[in-house]
Amino acid sequence: MPIDRDLNTDLILLNEENTAAQNLAVTAAKVALNNFEWRYMTMVLHNSSILLGLSAFMQLYRKSVVVGNRFLDFEEYTRDKIIQFVVFGSDLNNIKHILNWMRNKQFDNTGKFIVICKSCDEREAINIFWDHKITNVVFINYSSRASNLIGFTYSVYDNEKCQISLPRPLQETCIQNSCTKLFHMKLKKFHRCPIIVSTIIQVPLMSLESGTPQGADGDLLLLIADALNATLKVMTPHWGSGFGQLNTHGYWSGSLADVYYDLANFSMTSPCITLTRSRDFHMSTNYYSNNIIWVTHPAIPLPAWQKLLRPFQIIARISLVVTFLFVILVAMFLKSKYWTKKSKGIITTTRPHQCFLFNVWAIFMGMPMTKLPSKPACMTIFLLWVYYCFMIRTFYQTSLIRAMKNNYNSTEFENLEDILNSGYPFGGVPSLKEFFFDVPEVYNNWKPINSSDIFQIMLSLSKGMKYVLAVKKVTAKNFVSKHYGNLHIVPQTIVTSPTVLFFKKFSPMVESVNQVLERLNEGGFTEKFYKDHANIQTITKIESSEAMNVGHYAGCYVVLAAGWIVSIIVFFCEICYKYSKQ
Repeated sequence: MPIDRDLNTDLILLNEENTAAQNLAVTAAKVALNNFEWRYMTMVLHNSSILLGLSAFMQLYRKSVVVGNRFLDFEEYTRDKIIQFVVFGSDLNNIKHILNWMRNKQFDNTGKFIVICKSCDEREAINIFWDHKITNVVFINYSSRASNLIGFTYSVYDNEKCQISLPRPLQETCIQNSCTKLFHMKLKKFHRCPIIVSTIIQVPLMSLESGTPQGADGDLLLLIADALNATLKVMTPHWGSGFGQLNTHGYWSGSLADVYYDLANFSMTSPCITLTRSRDFHMSTNYYSNNIIWVTHPAIPLPAWQKLLRPFQIIARISLVVTFLFVILVAMFLKSKYWTKKSKGIITTTRPHQCFLFNVWAIFMGMPMTKLPSKPACMTIFLLWVYYCFMIRTFYQTSLIRAMKNNYNSTEFENLEDILNSGYPFGGVPSLKEFFFDVPEVYNNWKPINSSDIFQIMLSLSKGMKYVLAVKKVTAKNFVSKHYGNLHIVPQTIVTSPTVLFFKKFSPMVESVNQVLERLNEGGFTEKFYKDHANIQTITKIESSEAMNVGHYAGCYVVLAAGWIVSIIVFFCEICYKYSKQ
């Protein structure tokens, strides 16, 4: 992008009486105009003693800028808005103080930097930049030995020595004529230098049994290291265990602590993205996603005696009971003395010596019947009632055999409302609690557990422990597929979280790793790894034919026992009634 010069610009550039500070500022403006993106705001930080150079810079670079020094408050300008910086320093000590202030304010050190110093040693300057993890930098100073302006940059891990390079002078034509593309992506090739990755064992995502990462994330990690031409070193959490969490004292533990305290370059554990994690860490582009779900114990089998009622739903049961009770009441009423007395002279009928209800039941049970009602009206009602009972018996028998032989379970949890209504305790790793901030019933009663205890809890759940655990769906499916036990996976998903790598805030490795991840995603490698290792199909239990046993007839024995008990009670009631009449 060529510089758009005007008359004032030409006057500044052609003025031979410019001071060294002004010449440095003019050169910095030329570099900024040709290499900064004008759509972004640029921050210009300066020492109050070099205002003359700042004035020359501002006359040339007429784009959106924020001007100030390290003593001013820039809290309203977030790090997301400013990724281009120009630093005017009187000496290296002054530059170091400015960069320290920027780090404390959490400005993006991975942005583009132009640093101007009148007479500073470039080697010491490069060491200061690397100490602040600033790699995209053009350092411009004035060489008294050559009596001209010199621009420098440097590289990281550009050979097998795994160190930063010596200051590399830019071509003089780039300084004088303002070359474009002076800011190149660094850390694209590591020349077999080591990268340290913190992870945890999560089958089928990550396994370290052979010493080499395996699984969906493990295979992807090996490809990333190979694409960066780096030597991969894998470590498990130095403090604590699991994904990593922020304790009450403000310290990180787990895998994320290794990154936060500079023990590892990045963390690969496929954790969920939460507000706390996104605030304290830099995340890569997402390469997959994870579903977090609830799991609990398998459904409890229903008692065998309930199988007799299985063919009927609740409404059908109620309607049948009401129907038969109504017929019994009518039959009892017709045999009563009250009906005989009231119907005398109105309805010409005699009091039945035998209840037709029991006649119907005799036919209903397949027994021969010798006496039927003689009157046509009663006969019609009688036959309709027999037909009704016959139809119910037929439909009932067709479903009863299957109901007696099959095993049925109690109702399982379908959503969060069912879990809360059950009264079961629930919980998971502490970070998942953040997803229920607007659900006080869950947030206030969450039972935190360590990620290392997840397997043992799932094992206890498979044995019937009354607890509901929040866990990755792929972890629960792997547990079932490996035949460690059976679990009930609640259909409702808690959250679908993108899978990312976690870096320290503003790590210079993010850009190069993101480039590799994007290429692997586009090539379908990530999808293939997860399909090979983590795409576990739900195993459905095939019902096998089994012989009938006593348990299948438990309902029949319950009915028989109930009949005996009722008969005995009625027998004693009759005896008591007989003696009461004597």
